[in-house]
Amino acid sequence: MAAMTSADTHRFERRVLLLMALVQFTNIWDFMIVMPLGPDFARALGISAGHIGWISGSYSISAAITGILSARFLDRFDRRSILLFNLTGLMLATLSMTLARTLPELIAVRMITGVFGGPAVASSLAIIADVFPEARRGEAVGKVFGSFSIASVIGVPLGLEIAQLFGWWAPFVAVSVVASLAIVTIRLQLPPMRKHLENRDPAHLPPLFSSLRHNAAVLPACLLTASNYFAAFMIIPNISAQVQENMGWPRVWLGLLYFAGGGAAFFSMRLAGRQSDRVGYAKMALYATCGLWVTIFLWFYLQTPAVPVVAMFVLFMICMSTRNVTSNALISKIPKAEERAGFMSLMSATQHLAAGSGAMFSTMLLTETPQHRLAGVGHIALLSMALFAVVPWMMFKVEKIVKRRAADAVVQTELGGL
Repeated sequence: MAAMTSADTHRFERRVLLLMALVQFTNIWDFMIVMPLGPDFARALGISAGHIGWISGSYSISAAITGILSARFLDRFDRRSILLFNLTGLMLATLSMTLARTLPELIAVRMITGVFGGPAVASSLAIIADVFPEARRGEAVGKVFGSFSIASVIGVPLGLEIAQLFGWWAPFVAVSVVASLAIVTIRLQLPPMRKHLENRDPAHLPPLFSSLRHNAAVLPACLLTASNYFAAFMIIPNISAQVQENMGWPRVWLGLLYFAGGGAAFFSMRLAGRQSDRVGYAKMALYATCGLWVTIFLWFYLQTPAVPVVAMFVLFMICMSTRNVTSNALISKIPKAEERAGFMSLMSATQHLAAGSGAMFSTMLLTETPQHRLAGVGHIALLSMALFAVVPWMMFKVEKIVKRRAADAVVQTELGGL
C-alpha cells in the first residue's frame, strides 16, 4: 500500500468496499430470509408460529460458539483465505437447507450454516478495519452495512416471491448461487491480506487477547453488543408473524414491506455513518434508541392500527441500521491491528449469542392462539425497550475510553519525537 499513488489507493479501497459489501449481502440475505419465511415454514411443515425463533436462534448460537473457538486463530492467517473458506462452507450449508423437512432438521442445518457465517462476518469487518483509517472507518462501515438494506430491498422481497412460486426452500438455492459468485469474485479481485501478520511472531502465539484483557473498553463493548442484539432479536424473528397474524398484513404484500423498510434504511445508513464520524457514535445511537422506543411501543405493545404498518417498519429499520453502523464503527477502534480479526470474531460471537438467546427467549413468552394469533408480544416489547436503553449508555463509556486512549497515543508520539 505504501507504493500506491493516491488514485491507486482510492481504487483499492473502493474495490474492497464492494467486495466486503457483497460478502455482507450474501451473509445477511442468508440470515434474514429465514425470518419473514417463518410463517411459510409453519404452514408447510406444521410448525407453531411461536417456535419460529428456534430456527433463527439456532444459527446465531452456533455462530457464537464458532466465533469464540476460532477467535484465537483468525489473526494467524491470511484474511482472504479465511474469508473464502467460510464463504464456501456457508454456501454449501445454505444449499443443504433445501433438504430439511422437519423442525429438528431445519434447526440442525441452520446451526451448520452458523458455523461458517460468524467467522465470515468477522473476517470481512477485520479487512475493512485494516484498509481504512479510523477517521473514515465509520463511513466505510456504513457503506458496507448498506448491504443490509440491499438485502432488505432486493434480497428479501425477491426471496419471498421465489418462495411463492416454487416453495419455501427455493430462496436458499438463490442465496447459494450468489454465495458462489461472491467466492469467485473475491478469489479473482481481492489480493492476499497479510499486513496484520507483520507484527506477529509466527513461532509464538501469545495468550488469547492478552493485551485486550487490560483494555477497559472491552467489557462495555461486550455489554452494549449483547444488550443490542438480545433486545433486537426478541422482536425481529416475530415481525412477519406479528404483521400477518396480529395486524392483518397480506402475505402477498410482505415483500413490499421489506422493500420499503430496506430502501429507507439504505439511505439513512450511509448518512448515519458520515454523521457518526462527525457528531459522535454514542450520540447517534441515542437518537436511534429513542426512535426504537416509539416504534416498539406503538407497534408491538399497543398494536395500534392508527399508525400504518409500513410507517412503523420503516422507522424500525432506520433506527436499527443506524445503531448497527455506529456500534460496529466504534467497536472497530478498540483492538490493535494484529488482534483485529480475533477481536471482531469475539464481537461477532457476542452478537450471535445474544441474538440467538433473544430469539429463543421470545419463544418462551409467545404462544399461538386457536385463531392463529401471537399472544405475549406486549411482554417482549417492554423487555426489549428496557434492554435497548443500555446501548447508548455503554457506547458513551466506550467512546470516552477510545478518545482518551487516542489522546494518550498522541502524547506518547510527541514525547518520543523530542
